Amino acid sequence: MNIRLDGRVALITGATGGIGSAIATEFFRSGATVIINGRSQEKIDVFTNNLLSDANISDSNRVYGIALDLSEPNSEINIIKHAIDKFHKIDILVNNAAIVDGKPISYSDEQFVKDVMLVNYQKPFLLTRNALSYMRKAQYGRIINITSLAGQSGGKGLSNYAASKAAMHSFSQTIACEYGKYNITANSIAPGFVETKTLKKIPEEYKQNSKKLIPCHRFATPSEVADLATFLASERASYINGQQIALNGGVYR
Repeated sequence: MNIRLDGRVALITGATGGIGSAIATEFFRSGATVIINGRSQEKIDVFTNNLLSDANISDSNRVYGIALDLSEPNSEINIIKHAIDKFHKIDILVNNAAIVDGKPISYSDEQFVKDVMLVNYQKPFLLTRNALSYMRKAQYGRIINITSLAGQSGGKGLSNYAASKAAMHSFSQTIACEYGKYNITANSIAPGFVETKTLKKIPEEYKQNSKKLIPCHRFATPSEVADLATFLASERASYINGQQIALNGGVYR
């Protein structure tokens, strides 16, 4: 299936991480202009150079970096302002940036809960709200929220992370209800374990035991998440709206 995103402008948060960079790369290869948001300008520059080199494309006008920490005050306003000032529109928004650290409930103090919910739900909500005003005027938009298996079923030590991801999917459903009539869709991708740097922080024994519970007996690759995101961002998925698609190798719990 040849999926093209030519002429579309896509904003991806957390775009220098494993999943975010894979999505940005696949969007770029599919013809989209990609706006890469991350906290580090150095990482954005390295990623941009690698992207242009790997794709063998010299059109640097289709890649634009915005180095802003999503947790900073007014970051959601400034990110959208940079994007609109540069390209005058946003067709696709991927809310991928997140705090993935977990703590048991008894160790989750008030500040930790606030920090997780700020980055994982509150800021994506505000960023999306701002983007939707431009999408509504254009009568076109694709919102893709990266949620998690934990948001569907919880997980030990992941109460705040799981709650934030569950909130993001409910938010997707609400967007679908309110904005579907404007040719704007909103969907969630809920990965299980994905082969990223974050996964390396998990004890090997736990990973191996978890892998045994997955019918496919392996973890997902970032490119598999990116392939699904590219499909959802395309015209081929214009009637898929308000859905959460599990990408976990067949895990049910």
